[in-house]
Amino acid sequence: MSACPNGAFRNDAPIPVMKNLLLSVLFALSVLTAEAAKPKVVFISGKPSHGPMSHEHRAGNLILAKRLNASGLVNAVVLPDIGYPKDHSVLEDAATIVIFCTGHGGHVLNPNLEQFDALMKKGIGVVMIHWATEAVKGEPGEKFLQWMGGFCDLDWSVNPHWTANFKPQKHEIWNGVKPFKVNDEWYYHMRFVKDRTGLTPILTDLPGPETLKRPNGPRSGNVHVRRSVADGESQHVAWAYQRPTMKGRGFGFTGGHVHMNWQHDGYRKIMLNAILWTAGLDVPMNGLESNTPSDEEMRSNLDDKKKRAPRRKKAKPPPKPAAKNESPAQPPSFDQLRKASIKRLNAQRSLNLLTRSLNATDNPRVQIALMQGMVSGLAGQRNVPAPDGWEKAMAKLSKSTDANVVKLSLQLGQVFGVQAATQQAIDTVKNSKASADARRSALQSLVTQRSPEVKDLLPSLLSDKDLQVDAIRAYSAIEDNNAPKLILNRYASLNFQAKRATVETLASRKNYATQLLGAIKNETVPKQDIPTYLARSLSQLLGKSFDQAFGDVQALTKDKAALITRYRNLLNARRLANGSAHEGRKMFELVCASCHQIYGKGGKIGPDLTGSNRGNIDYILLNMIDPSADVPDAYKQVMINTNNGQFLVGTIAEEDGQRVVLNMVGLKQTVLKSDIKTRTVSPMSMMPEGLLPALSDTQVIDLVKYLQTKKQVALP
Repeated sequence: MSACPNGAFRNDAPIPVMKNLLLSVLFALSVLTAEAAKPKVVFISGKPSHGPMSHEHRAGNLILAKRLNASGLVNAVVLPDIGYPKDHSVLEDAATIVIFCTGHGGHVLNPNLEQFDALMKKGIGVVMIHWATEAVKGEPGEKFLQWMGGFCDLDWSVNPHWTANFKPQKHEIWNGVKPFKVNDEWYYHMRFVKDRTGLTPILTDLPGPETLKRPNGPRSGNVHVRRSVADGESQHVAWAYQRPTMKGRGFGFTGGHVHMNWQHDGYRKIMLNAILWTAGLDVPMNGLESNTPSDEEMRSNLDDKKKRAPRRKKAKPPPKPAAKNESPAQPPSFDQLRKASIKRLNAQRSLNLLTRSLNATDNPRVQIALMQGMVSGLAGQRNVPAPDGWEKAMAKLSKSTDANVVKLSLQLGQVFGVQAATQQAIDTVKNSKASADARRSALQSLVTQRSPEVKDLLPSLLSDKDLQVDAIRAYSAIEDNNAPKLILNRYASLNFQAKRATVETLASRKNYATQLLGAIKNETVPKQDIPTYLARSLSQLLGKSFDQAFGDVQALTKDKAALITRYRNLLNARRLANGSAHEGRKMFELVCASCHQIYGKGGKIGPDLTGSNRGNIDYILLNMIDPSADVPDAYKQVMINTNNGQFLVGTIAEEDGQRVVLNMVGLKQTVLKSDIKTRTVSPMSMMPEGLLPALSDTQVIDLVKYLQTKKQVALP
């Protein structure tokens, strides 16, 4: 669990695709009722972390899920997407949720605390593996205590590698397990609930003094843990928690660093038993029996990590009958089928088979699941031929009493070029009585499909308070030589978000950018309205003509050391004490929230700030004044030129063989790789360097005071 910088992450790990999608779909539909009758275990896998055979989140989850499914006691689903699921409904009917991911500031739950807390309050169980047990102090830590009774605390707990000897405890999680010892990165000295009510230690031992050889520091040592070990206090590295104040169970397990440990029968059985227990089941008297993973299985499904040595391509082994004590391979669960097999579909045959399945069911849940998979798989694609039977399917789906079924069918209808679906979207956009979300979704669909009717719709929407920003952004995809004049004529009356959308849109095409430069010269658009990352883009698009009018982009904050000194002197304890965190939150939402999340709200272009080192003034100043000093690959600025003249700037959110999804300010943009003319990666951060000098001293003090809060505060 050594603190590692966020590295580049490519969401292109191989995901199995069914050879015969039709049989898989029909089988999934036929067993849906039977599967639903079993308690559902959902596994969430975090981004790749550490070196090969360490922190193998997805591979470890797959090993456990395979054995749970072989038992026939539960329906275990390993989500194919990395991170917290975009479709939250996959968690709603879970009996327990297993999370294996990076912890602390990179935890998948940080931006989703409120939503996940609602699941926990329903009585759903939770299991946290290894680094996932480490929470940020404050609200995340308090929630972990409520959900599973304890957590790893950065400045309280330690993370040495050591061999622990475990003896049975009086709890059914130990059913069928004999005493065992294993070397792993066993974190210890956890934060537990007061009085430990509801908490039972499961794996416990007294670490040797060699585990505290490192100097005091985060995760390495402190006076409290040294005193505890010196006093002979056993340390609990796995624990069970029966929530005393609300329904449900939790289990924390600090092992999991060493991937090969899943071959240890006692180690693996403890985890499998614990998952059953948190799902509300009685653990079998002999525990959950399972076969030992082979070396080949242990090396399957590994994360594609940076600097990993190339793996030899293994020949596909011939099918073999199941071993005597091993169940045959389990068919894909319904969620796996929808999210994995359908997600990357592009073959017309697959669409035909899926449409046939849609025509065969009247179950709204099944219809929504299949269509969500189709929408995800076709994201960004245009002019896709309608699959066989789609007209029949849409006629039925568009009459559904479920609003989501209707919405998805119309969305797919546009992708397939059904004129009735396009007209329905146009009518929705024009209908001022429709909800803003429905109108926005319809407009985005029309823009994605480059519907020719959009060009005539947009001018009137520039005066529509609900769709103004969306209309401005639409001009990036829908080229109109009159767009700059239409938008700039009303620039002075626009709010902050609309002004930012304007300059970003006008920087997305060279012919637009030329007119934006004219507006900067005549001061229709003040220079301070152009953030540094856009100034860099405009400099690349327009060259010297922009630099002469705007100034040297690279010289904006050359004397960074002097700026850091100035703001360190400004932000003394007295001034911060008198500052307003409430006003600071307002300032954050104006200048930071489009790119950064904090307390679960905001954009995702830059890192989530909830778990960052916000209490340290020097940390804040360095990152705000010199954001490009150390930029993780995942947050480097990517510039894409498309074949139709768009110039897009953002960070990579997702990428596969067909498309790139960019995190851009205010939106996500899907770009087909076939539409990309050029693509470059800049070492610079998208975060503007001139942020603090553009604010008054009072605004800076308020903003920093808010950044140092440990809990969300109300807006003024």
